Amino acid sequence: MDENPYQPLVNLLSNVLEAYTTAFFVFDKKSRKLHVAAIQSLSKFIPPRLSLPLEGSGILSQVQKVGQIIHLDKLHEATSSISLTLPFYREGESHIKGLYAAPVAGGAGILYVDTKYGWGFNDKQQKWIREFADLLGRLLLSREAKGRQENHANIFEVLLRLDEIAFKGCDFENYCGLFATEWAKLLGMDYGFLVLQRPGGKNYRVLGATANTPRGISTQSFSADKGLIGWVLKNPKNLLIMRMNPATSDHYLFSPGENLPHQGTVWGMRGQTSLGYSLALLFLSRQPIDWNTDCERAVAHAFRFLLLLLEQIYCREENEALRCYDITTGLFSAPAFESRVEGIFHASMQSNAPFTLGLIQFEPWQILTTKVQPPKLRQLQRDLATALCEALPTGVLIGQLAQNRFGLLFAETTVHEAESQLLELSGYGKIALKGLKGVKLHPYVSSAGFPQDAAKLEELWPLVSKRLFAAFNVRPEKAAS
Repeated sequence: MDENPYQPLVNLLSNVLEAYTTAFFVFDKKSRKLHVAAIQSLSKFIPPRLSLPLEGSGILSQVQKVGQIIHLDKLHEATSSISLTLPFYREGESHIKGLYAAPVAGGAGILYVDTKYGWGFNDKQQKWIREFADLLGRLLLSREAKGRQENHANIFEVLLRLDEIAFKGCDFENYCGLFATEWAKLLGMDYGFLVLQRPGGKNYRVLGATANTPRGISTQSFSADKGLIGWVLKNPKNLLIMRMNPATSDHYLFSPGENLPHQGTVWGMRGQTSLGYSLALLFLSRQPIDWNTDCERAVAHAFRFLLLLLEQIYCREENEALRCYDITTGLFSAPAFESRVEGIFHASMQSNAPFTLGLIQFEPWQILTTKVQPPKLRQLQRDLATALCEALPTGVLIGQLAQNRFGLLFAETTVHEAESQLLELSGYGKIALKGLKGVKLHPYVSSAGFPQDAAKLEELWPLVSKRLFAAFNVRPEKAAS
């Protein structure tokens, strides 16, 4: 069976009419060209694959533009140059006595028939040509509808596949690589890139890309002021260049010396999250391609979902980061501090390095709560936190375990080394509150170290708490009452 569905109809009509040439042209709106979809001709000069620009197609252009049938029964009287009237013939290829050209499917195509045996076509023959034009139109529209249906089915499969991966908790950067790969394949592009620019950043990095991306591009950052990707990141409009020009100085994606083709089609879009992260999606082909607007809309829809996914991830990270800090003092919260103690414990187990956990508690806090309002207490907490941060070395982690209790974590420090630093805190907390005569705070301090005092984390926390409790029994001079 002939793979070209139009050819049997063209052959049949040509044989019935004993035509010299019978041809079915399909009109491409983007390129504004007429492409031969099927042809049978006795001419030795017409190529089997023929494309004519609409403006240079002679009589055919009139049929397509006006949408009316043209029937000439005395062609030699209508034109002095056959190459202008019928540009698929050569000059001197004469003896065409009549032609009939009819629009197909409202201008989507043209059915052309000519003859050398009689002056034009009689009424019955004209009726046959119109009926064949109608059949070809139905077939053309049917194939176009089938093509759109297949394309939509492919789009749906990609969307479904990406959704399933996203909701299974796939690593975001792996998902970005799959995203770029899936859509590049559907668009007919050879390369796909997803790049990320952080809020206020001057550079961007590749977040995900097709597997054929040069390694040097995937592992470095680039200036957002250069290249076509830089242009996409700075402009709200989508970028579509059907044919890149290698001779144009700014027709490159990342950097001028990149190992990528610069003669094909490039398309890109950008988006931004509420937290200020900018995401750009760009596709590149080695050769110019026929652009599919349905696929473009599908990618734009999927890209919006990707932005929402990115928004969710960074909002979650932002929320988790905020939960790591005490809202009053800005120090590590109790759960965050405990997590870091556990982390350094496991690291020390591997490296056999010591560390010390310290506690400092200021008393009598309960008496203060009966004398001052909560805002005053919170200000005092902030003052104590600031004083501790200024007094201790930079590497010491400080956590807010309670209103008046702080945790101190000394990495790679023995208990003896840590205690010398804790002794320097004996003066902190003796803060006379304005308007409260005779009320002062005293710091109570304890410490325990790994592996000197405890070899297990389950033993370390109870031990340092017991030592703090024991320190309460040693009454300081002039303790507040």
